[in-house]
This record gives sequence, C-alpha cells and structure tokens, in this order.
Amino acid sequence: MFDYPPTTLVNRVIPKSKILQNAQPTTRLKNLLAKQVHQIRWQAKLAPETINLSATPQVPEIQIFHLILKGAEIHPDLLQLLDKTIPHPILFSMETADHHLAYSAAYKRPSEGDASQWVVGARFISSFIPQPSSLPPLPTALDLGHLYSALLEPLLPLVARKGEMLPELIERCSSYQALVRIVAKLQSKVQREKQFNRRIAFNQELNEAKAELAALGA
Repeated sequence: MFDYPPTTLVNRVIPKSKILQNAQPTTRLKNLLAKQVHQIRWQAKLAPETINLSATPQVPEIQIFHLILKGAEIHPDLLQLLDKTIPHPILFSMETADHHLAYSAAYKRPSEGDASQWVVGARFISSFIPQPSSLPPLPTALDLGHLYSALLEPLLPLVARKGEMLPELIERCSSYQALVRIVAKLQSKVQREKQFNRRIAFNQELNEAKAELAALGA
C-alpha cells in the first residue's frame, strides 16, 4: 500500500510456531494457518524512533506485517488471531501465490480498563489486485495517531464527515458493512420468495434497510 522509509524496515520472518505458542489457537485455526499461510513477515515498524513522529496514547506505534499466502485467499479469523496475539495497531498486506495483493486492518485501541491490553474492533479488507510497479510514500501526518487514520482510510467503505473523529467513523463504517450484508440477504429472499404477501413484506424490509444504508453513507 505504501513505500515504507528504510529506517522503519524490519523484514523479519516470524515463525508460525511462535504464533501458535503465544496464541494457543483452536485446532480449526491451526489448520487454517497451516493451509493458507506460507510465511509471516514483520515488514516495518512505524514508531517515534523509526519515523520521527510523536506517539499518542491511542497509537504508540504501528506494525506492518506482510503475509505470503499458499493460495488466493485468507480467512479473516486468521487476521483476527494475529491481531489478538501481536500488540499495537497492525496493517496487513497479503500476497497470493500469483502475486496479487490485498490489505487489511482492524481498528485497535488500548483497553479503557487496562492500557496494556488491546481491543480489536471492526475489520476492513480490500480486494486483491495485481502487484503495482511502484508504491506511494507514506501520507504526511502530524503524529502516529493521524498516520494511523491515514493508513486506515483507503480500506474504509465511507469517508469521514466534517469533524468526525476516527472512532466514530469506524463505528459508522462497521454499521454500514453490517447493513450491506443484511441488504444482500433480503435481496436474495425477495428473489426466492414465491408467496406474494411474504415477498411484499421482504421488499418493505429491503427498502427500509436501503434507506438506512443511504443515511449512513451520506
């Protein structure tokens, strides 16, 4: 997604065994990790000492991880596992076997009850695209908090309203994503339903959900 400055680069392979040891995942997640992920690489660390931007209480540093996949997909639960295992906000880049790239991040913040613990919020994932020939530089930012917002923005389905802070924007985007799924299910129900009265009822629900979706996106 971005061309990270040389001072931020780590380029260290993280053994999957270390993730399994620290996370103690379910058998299902262990199998998914073995089946879908070839390599986990800690690509870069965006922190005051590497990028000359001040930390904030919400964003002391940002980790960049690059996942090389065995095939053309990764289950979101694996990204959730890594986010829960590795502290600090993370931006993932994911490379398929045929060198297509996608990006993902979940909104992370320190727990209000224990600042050493991290709360993993809504996740956003881009589509896979062919690997570009060049990458843009990191966005200009006043501090790591503003940089985190700038890194998340390309992944979000909505743009910030005037004066809207990142937590509020994330909540609105999360609601928007949930409504998109509801609209898709209702559209499927309308198409399948044979009884006229039930089809009318589903259509009404569909129109209400579409109106809510439009309001969230405005």
